[in-house]
Amino acid sequence: MISIPDTASSGQDDSLPTRTFGPPAPVVIGTLVVGVVFVVILEFLVIISFVGQRLWRDPALLHDPLFTLPLLIWVLIAVAVTVTCLRVLTSWLHIDGERFVLRSLFRRPRGARWDEVGTVIAVRDIARGATPAEALDAPETAYDGVYVMDTEGRRLLAVSSRFFGPRAQQMMLRRAREAGVRIEHIDAITPAELRRQAPQAMSFVDRHPNPLIVALLLFYVGHNVLTFIVWGL
Repeated sequence: MISIPDTASSGQDDSLPTRTFGPPAPVVIGTLVVGVVFVVILEFLVIISFVGQRLWRDPALLHDPLFTLPLLIWVLIAVAVTVTCLRVLTSWLHIDGERFVLRSLFRRPRGARWDEVGTVIAVRDIARGATPAEALDAPETAYDGVYVMDTEGRRLLAVSSRFFGPRAQQMMLRRAREAGVRIEHIDAITPAELRRQAPQAMSFVDRHPNPLIVALLLFYVGHNVLTFIVWGL
């Protein structure tokens, strides 16, 4: 069972010198659902073909590279998705008056002392074409992103309200303010404007979400087509 040390609804005292934030329950559930979708649902043709034809008995399996390729790709997908899910589910963000650090399985700890931070950019709304209902549902205390940058403009950490909750963002801003770090508040900005203002604030996934989704879909379509050609039904 996965324990969650802190969420946006926890009753822990924000005045404590050290706080630890983990992914809230919706993130845990969403991560597990996404994992099942990527490993099982999008690979249903591969799984049903392998199981239905009992291909583990086929002498060509593990001996013929082309015949084994669909299974090998599925195994690689399962490993990659498992590692990604564990990175998300075991992420813990520690914040205190001296430093902050993000830890999780399969990830090197990422953090810095407050004297290594140059700027914190707190963006209330990154305009991605959200509907008015989505805008109204967003908590007033939440930011779309809080980006912690070093003195040379490189991103040290990005704290999302959807991933760690608004209280983690507020604690990050509070500790930065206490440490004398410059905080830049932005009410609304487009992704393109944010890239121009702070080129390294957003990750590759944040900068190109739609092409990434299209590439993933094409990959899964290609894998299923390859499975149909090599194994048939």
